[in-house]
Amino acid sequence: MAALPYTMRTGLNARSLGTAGRRICCSKNDGIVVNPVTVAESEIDKKVERFRGWLRSMGHEECNLKLQKCPGNDPAQGYGMVAGPGGIHKGRVVVKVPRRAFLSEETARNCPLIGPLAKRAALSTWQIMCLHLLCERARGQQSPWFSYICLLPFEIELVGAHPLLWPQRMRREWLAGSPMLDIIERRLQNCREDHEALIAAGASELMPVGTGSGGFITEAAVRWAAVILLSRAFSLDLEEQVQGPVEFYGRSIALVPWADMLNHCSSAGKDSCLAYSRVSDVATLRAHKSYTEGEQVYDSYGSNLSASQLLLDYGFVDQENQNHAVDLPASVLAPLKSKSNAILLEAVGLSISRSIYTLTPLGVDESVLAWTRVAVASPRELVDAGWREDSRGASSAMVYFSKPVSRENESEVVRRLLWACEALLNKYPTTLEEDTAMLVASDNTCNQVVSLPWARKQALRALISEKLALRGAQRVLWQRLQKLRSGLSLDLLEIQ
Repeated sequence: MAALPYTMRTGLNARSLGTAGRRICCSKNDGIVVNPVTVAESEIDKKVERFRGWLRSMGHEECNLKLQKCPGNDPAQGYGMVAGPGGIHKGRVVVKVPRRAFLSEETARNCPLIGPLAKRAALSTWQIMCLHLLCERARGQQSPWFSYICLLPFEIELVGAHPLLWPQRMRREWLAGSPMLDIIERRLQNCREDHEALIAAGASELMPVGTGSGGFITEAAVRWAAVILLSRAFSLDLEEQVQGPVEFYGRSIALVPWADMLNHCSSAGKDSCLAYSRVSDVATLRAHKSYTEGEQVYDSYGSNLSASQLLLDYGFVDQENQNHAVDLPASVLAPLKSKSNAILLEAVGLSISRSIYTLTPLGVDESVLAWTRVAVASPRELVDAGWREDSRGASSAMVYFSKPVSRENESEVVRRLLWACEALLNKYPTTLEEDTAMLVASDNTCNQVVSLPWARKQALRALISEKLALRGAQRVLWQRLQKLRSGLSLDLLEIQ
């Protein structure tokens, strides 16, 4: 059980704290490869060379990586890294970016334009980072990060690549019935609120007249900034002494040029996540496998990311991903037994309106079972747990509910979880089998009849993953209910 997943109001979620986002780009096995041939006369190569030169001036080392444009017509196309001469061995450092190249809350607060305004208006960390990015883009060549920002995709390039920028009809049709749709709608609302907050703070007046940046704080621009941060920003332990509320659990979000050009591979795992050293003031990343010369090098955007998490934050789902899961609001397990149950859950920071739980093919973890036991507990069971509506006893009461407390309570817990699975599966307009058949037909290169847009295929992969999680959870929960009905001792009941 956890607090609500990432929203632009409350910051990065727990799953992103190790390695927040990266770029919207092609993912491994999507049929897009990095072209080893470059054209020196092209505008793309000029931008890349200017970017490399800027990084070198910052003390950056390329570590035998080459940055190149991914060819293709898909909206996912972007930049990628390939191994240089001699290849790259497993475990070798492939990224070494100095802190002075980062674009972070620290650089925002130190900016004479942004810092005072952010402090005066008490802007959130997310709002500060959105404003920082938009200001630097509006400053053009006057920005220290000009060479980096020139490589970032424009809004029009992202419309078909990231769900936050999908047209309303597209997202409502492609994600119908999925909890992902509710998350996107919340994020869009947060974008509108962030835009209003920035305008109210006077952010639109930051850029001097005549710079050509008039109207740079628009709602569309704020959505663009949100997508860039979602898909590219890292969560690092910079130990910045920042003002205002702690939104990122002691960590800081930062854009790390060069590091964010690596593409994701689910098999990379935690061994290939960016880490920052306060001793050297450098962010480093190691290769999770060996690469031959010219082969594309991948990193991990975070270990164990589910397909829906990848789609919502980064805009794609790689075919290697097998982390099937679906996040649901705790409200689907309502109603709570009484006000006393609600007070207990609120006392431990897991209120029904601000909590989520995750279903996987293995069912749910112990924390979800404990939460649901509290939700359905009788007055007698709450008393037995030592709960007297006194927040000082909340933690010990939750420990009590970490194990089955009665056959009636446990049966109700499982029934509610089963009902939630069934209700969600019934909300989808298509079945798992129909989605799978559609994706297989579209992936068949010989099939000229069924051709789906790239983004539609990413959505299908995420939907299939959710449904696999729900089907698997149903099986596990049903087995648990059967054990309860058979009279198996609660002490012998296996925790799923």
